[in-house]
Amino acid sequence: MKLETLRFTEFQGLRSVLTLLIVAILAGCSSQRSPDCNYPSVISAIERNVNQIVESELSAGITEPTLLASARKVFQLHVEGIRTTSTDADSKKAICTGILIASLNPSGDKSDNQTSLRNLAKNLGVADAVQVNGGELRTEIHFAAVNAPDTNALTVGLSEHNPLVHRLATVARLISPESGLPIGVIPPNLLELPDIATSTTVLLDQVYGAADKSSGCRLVSAGTDVYCMQIAHSAIKKTADGKRLYAVATGRAISSAHVTPGLVEAFIVDDKGGQARVAAKSPRLQMGAWGEAPSNWKLKLLGAKDNWGWTAKDHYQQMGFSIDETIFLGLHEESIHKLAQVPTSYDDTGNCEDKKCERSMSAFKCSVHIEPLPSSAAFYPLLVTVNGRYKGKVINSKTWKMVFDDRKHQYVYPPGWPLDGKLD
Repeated sequence: MKLETLRFTEFQGLRSVLTLLIVAILAGCSSQRSPDCNYPSVISAIERNVNQIVESELSAGITEPTLLASARKVFQLHVEGIRTTSTDADSKKAICTGILIASLNPSGDKSDNQTSLRNLAKNLGVADAVQVNGGELRTEIHFAAVNAPDTNALTVGLSEHNPLVHRLATVARLISPESGLPIGVIPPNLLELPDIATSTTVLLDQVYGAADKSSGCRLVSAGTDVYCMQIAHSAIKKTADGKRLYAVATGRAISSAHVTPGLVEAFIVDDKGGQARVAAKSPRLQMGAWGEAPSNWKLKLLGAKDNWGWTAKDHYQQMGFSIDETIFLGLHEESIHKLAQVPTSYDDTGNCEDKKCERSMSAFKCSVHIEPLPSSAAFYPLLVTVNGRYKGKVINSKTWKMVFDDRKHQYVYPPGWPLDGKLD
């Protein structure tokens, strides 16, 4: 008979080791014998418990039990092809090799899964060590097996750093459609922490998970891009309904070109019955260029009854033209929306090489102001003054009023608005 027991310890950083203790009492086996990775008991133990081998990585930075359970469901894990690659009789040590396979649970189109996994592997810097085949990741994994001199206890642990094992928690979280805590699940004392910086750090940890060990980033995915998230603006306001935390997080694309947008996500935390909760959040909004999101966010009063929101300036320049815009984010019907994106300057004269082109060029400027009238308005109007040239036509300086449309969740341009064409 063969007796097996297993013990696991967690990874500690990138160089830590997850130890698997296998006590194998084999008939006729001497304590002086070198271990062999081909022992059926060793192979079966590793194959049966591969999920536990990476469990600490899946739980890294995730403190919510339901999230951990969800992350575990993202992949089906197993090891195949375990073999001994070298042995050392003097140290009772063997170096073993196997193939760790992380297969996505069946959902959606396999070609879509393959594209997503390839992009994640590339952006996370593990593409050289990982093969993507359909909806699965495959990587060679190495571990050392050492026999204890007196008990024949076989200790098996990773013998070298494996990029996929150490990034598997991140991959699982990014590939999951529900990454981040459900709305409302945050520490109940979030608004009572010592300062805003502490409150926003805790909020980001709960929403995105702890910072990734390798990059120091809180990594999230949007589309085919992976972003490093950080707080761009946060403030606490005392409103008629109590204290509120307003926070905007922005993300820098790990791999980017000029057409790659940055990422923006906004949150409002309030107090409900003495417990902090995420009262509203925005979807993950891709905006900006060169992988960077607008960063100069400011809190503005957008309407009556403490209707606070954010504004930011965005700029893009490429191939002889440049554009500046003012972006408005705000709360409407329990969700945070992009309320407006108003051009504040535009110039395409650098892309003009002849007289014919000059006759249709654009070069204009706009100023944008919030008009707090009427004082009872849920959303105050925006006053936009425009002057310059648009597609060759002179725009006489004039101020236009943009009002908020409840059905569209955004400000709309008034009739006769002169900049009705696409700016490109």
